[in-house]
Formats: sequence, structure tokens, C-alpha cells
Amino acid sequence: MMNGFFRRRFQNFARWWHAPVTRRDRIVGALIGGMGCFWIGILGRLALGPLPVSLSTLGWWALGSIVLGVTLGICFPKIVSVVCFPFSSFGGGS
Repeated sequence: MMNGFFRRRFQNFARWWHAPVTRRDRIVGALIGGMGCFWIGILGRLALGPLPVSLSTLGWWALGSIVLGVTLGICFPKIVSVVCFPFSSFGGGS
């Protein structure tokens, strides 16, 4: 039962991965890239940079990270969707 479930999921993923990139893939990649890179940039800056950090510095890091994530999501939508998806849903839960 579970073996068939995972086999279907893998086949669907492989079909999506090998299909040509569509406009929808680029839009989803840009959204996921922007949200995911926001968290990667902010948390990375807090973890790796000198502390304390001003709010304006965090704002610039957030803006730069979002722009980078959207750009990467447009250029490489499938890779960004797979890599950044866990980070894009990081702050959305309650």
C-alpha cells in the first residue's frame, strides 16, 4: 500500500522535474524563493554576523535576500522550489 503511494509520488515528481519550465513554475519559484530567502538571509545574518544588529541593517538584509530569492526563483524555478520550500513555510505556522 505505502510502496505504491511512494512510487506514484516519485513518478509525479520525476514527470514534473523533467517537464519544460512553464510560466506557473516561474511564478511559484519566485514566490517560494522570495519567502525562503527572506528567512535564510535574516537568520543567516543573525547567526553569522556580529551582534547587536540594528533594525535598519536587518531590513536591508531582508530586502536583498528577497530580491535574490525572486531572481533565483525566476531563473531556476524548479531547483529553488525544492530547496527553499521548507524555509518558505517557516514563519507561516501558528
